[in-house]
Amino acid sequence: MTPRTDNILNAAIDNWRHWDTGTQSRISVPPKVEKQLIGGLTNEAFLVTSGDLRAVVRVNSANTDALGISREREHRLLTVLQPSGCVPRLLFSDSEVQITQLIEGRHLTRGDLKDKVMQDHLENCIERIQSYSVDYMTKRNYKNYINLYSDQVPNFDGLSEIESAASLIDMGEWEPVISHHDLILENIIWSNQGMFFIDWEYAHLGHPLIDHVKLFGRNYCYIMADMQTINALYTLHSGITKLWYALQEILQNTNQVTQG
Repeated sequence: MTPRTDNILNAAIDNWRHWDTGTQSRISVPPKVEKQLIGGLTNEAFLVTSGDLRAVVRVNSANTDALGISREREHRLLTVLQPSGCVPRLLFSDSEVQITQLIEGRHLTRGDLKDKVMQDHLENCIERIQSYSVDYMTKRNYKNYINLYSDQVPNFDGLSEIESAASLIDMGEWEPVISHHDLILENIIWSNQGMFFIDWEYAHLGHPLIDHVKLFGRNYCYIMADMQTINALYTLHSGITKLWYALQEILQNTNQVTQG
């Protein structure tokens, strides 16, 4: 744990009286850190407990701006989605930390995506999320988002194809909806309370099928839109993923040099 992470974590716990725990999990003593959680390439997460409350404290990455993450936007979207039943309860958040109630359950597997019952649960969750609206937020411009990454990754192979796909989507006629934009298996939890989507730091108003294509693949989605759109969405999301990993490597190497 870095000194920065330690300071932010301790400050968040010291602020426990301001956590919005609701009526069922009121706490009367300061939470304690149980352990650091595994996973999370752009942040560090810790399990904290106090009485019946089990919560996740996520210390945000210092590379937020470079990765195109807006903590204010994430907070707004999560706040809007609280009644949906598809996101964890938000206890507290600011530019450096986010605290949510722990969802007890398991992450989905590839096999789950082939199960009709699980497909229905996932579709229902996506539909509920997309039914919520948020005021005064413009939709994501995918070409600009691609270039935010590519400007930091010199000579990225295949960039022109990704940019073409982004431009095709940007110029299309579609109604923007709340989109997770990182809907991978690790960010979906199946619990006895239902399906939950976690880690909303890349969320934005986006194309209504971008999460479907990211999660299920393009073959599943061909009946939802024309082939050109689905193929462009597939190229777009896979290109963003490749750019993200390339940028992460650069940022990590830069951080190592700075710390060294």
